[in-house]
Amino acid sequence: MERQSKEALDLIELRREISVLRSRYSDNVRVTHLLNKLMIKLAYLTEPENAAHAERLREAHERTMALVEKAVARNERKPSR
Repeated sequence: MERQSKEALDLIELRREISVLRSRYSDNVRVTHLLNKLMIKLAYLTEPENAAHAERLREAHERTMALVEKAVARNERKPSR
């Protein structure tokens, strides 16, 4: 995490990662919703306004990825019909 904080935030790579996950879990409405909310936060940005803004975006990304992991895990535990 500390290494990541010192590096420039690559918004293009974050968008790419979100798009890939959104495609992979397109049948999971909860995951798609979470990823869309994060994508909206990033969509209009060309770069973070300052270091604090970059850190807030990183934290939003980390929170969203944790929620996505939980949603995917819950979905996988449900029995198939």
